[in-house]
Amino acid sequence: MMQAQVNTPLLNTAERLEAARQATAPFAASFETPEPHRLDVYVDVDQFLAAAGALHVLRWGYLASVTGLDRAGKDVSESSLEVLYHFCSGEAIVTLRIVLARENPRLSSLCGVYASASIFEREVTDLLGIVFEGAPDTHRLVLADDWPDGIYPLRKDADLSPEAIAPVARPQNEDTGNRFVVPIGPQHPALKEPGHFEFTIEGETVVGATVRLGYAHRGIEKMTEQRNWVQNLYLLERVCGICSHIHATAYCQAVEQLAEVTIPARAEAIRTLFAELERLHSHMLWLGVSAHEAGFDTLFMYSWRDRETVMDLLEQISGNRVHYSANVLGGVKFDLEPEHIEAILSGMDLIEERSRYYLEIVSSDPMFKRRTVGVGVMSAEQAEDWTVVGPTARGSGVAREVRFESPYLSYRHHPPEMILDTAGDLAARFRVRVLEMLESCRYIRVLLADLPTGDLTTRMPRKIKAGETISRVEAPRGELMYFIRSGGGDMPERIRVRTPTLCNLGSVLSLSIGRQLADVPMILAGVDPCFSCNDRTITLRRQDDRDAPQTWTWDRLRRHGIEVYR
Repeated sequence: MMQAQVNTPLLNTAERLEAARQATAPFAASFETPEPHRLDVYVDVDQFLAAAGALHVLRWGYLASVTGLDRAGKDVSESSLEVLYHFCSGEAIVTLRIVLARENPRLSSLCGVYASASIFEREVTDLLGIVFEGAPDTHRLVLADDWPDGIYPLRKDADLSPEAIAPVARPQNEDTGNRFVVPIGPQHPALKEPGHFEFTIEGETVVGATVRLGYAHRGIEKMTEQRNWVQNLYLLERVCGICSHIHATAYCQAVEQLAEVTIPARAEAIRTLFAELERLHSHMLWLGVSAHEAGFDTLFMYSWRDRETVMDLLEQISGNRVHYSANVLGGVKFDLEPEHIEAILSGMDLIEERSRYYLEIVSSDPMFKRRTVGVGVMSAEQAEDWTVVGPTARGSGVAREVRFESPYLSYRHHPPEMILDTAGDLAARFRVRVLEMLESCRYIRVLLADLPTGDLTTRMPRKIKAGETISRVEAPRGELMYFIRSGGGDMPERIRVRTPTLCNLGSVLSLSIGRQLADVPMILAGVDPCFSCNDRTITLRRQDDRDAPQTWTWDRLRRHGIEVYR
């Protein structure tokens, strides 16, 4: 009976949290409510699996992210580590928190209960050195093979000097017998960004798959700990070029929540407008890339030509085509003039017309259908098990959308329509994204017709009070989650960025098994992966002085010759 109640949309946030509290109470050491929509459950190491199992039996939400924390203070030797498992159900967020000793930290893996925990746990192991016992995959995820043992970049006392992180020789890969391993990446024609996949094949059939990230490292999460709140805004905008605005929005929303600041209604509407224009930009770029992978270069050129319309609009408003930098803490920096509104409405007419043409093509072209219909089929149950997000989930009939589950900005006042398709194959993912483009055109018109008047910004404190917060937004690829911890100063103690790609990559590995190797590039393109979103840490050295470490801003890196070493 409780299972049915928790899954019904009629339950409000308080009832969802109470259901989770009752389920985990037999295993919890204590509870905290850091924010009205959140519940933190502190559990001991030996009770962790039981508490997580109770949520699973209840079918309470999905495992959205895993955050590792170094709770080091002034005396690092007396500090501890902490692992946070975040579960989301509607607007409600339940976090299981486990405190571990700093020396030899070990915790049972949650992969036996939630398959999606694998990539999250591998990341925490690499960056904080926490060992997850019973994990099915213990290979490194983001650190290089030649990274030395015992150095974990996100620990407060990590020695990241060139001498400490000198490359260490490693043995070659183990013998695979009669099977062949086909590497794709980190440099490969099928990848527009660096990532490394290894597919084990028998004949032309994929029988095994692994993924390695970390080839686009810029150290953003680590760098946020040495920059103030304003500086971090411009740093986090550069996590992703296609999603720069939504990353900035997630960050600003989190900091404003900690500061208990409400931005003006006009600023909310302008942030939402930029988000929808960015969604159009991202979907059209993805449509072209995916069409290219299918050998449909005509559609690739059409969609990228039409994408220029959106980029021109963004440039007209902000002066920039990619990193718009529209957000400031407490509001936005650009207003909408009458000529901007007229240009946007005209642009939406063109994009809507072209999107209807794209929808007809992806639904009827015989060659394109052979590459997409019935390929990479993912059922709703599989999408739930792998915690898939965004259009990838909605293409399998999973109604998972932050703009509906936890509305923010203007979505609280003007909810958009959710686009769902139950076929679950690549063709369904194409239809969902093209229909979302049409919905974005409609939504932008609604937004402009009811544009509030008033200020663009409100005052923000220089120092943010101590506390933790979680910010969730719907990026073009799916749910984007920011966890931010403040110590009460002008710099954060920890910023954790969980991008949608990190959730969706697990489905690529699973869906590839049993398919022909030729289908793999399209299956990968179907989730719209962004590898730069998953960066963590690197070492940067001047080309003319490889032994002398340098500290450079990202803008200075572009102006100087910099070589990046793993």
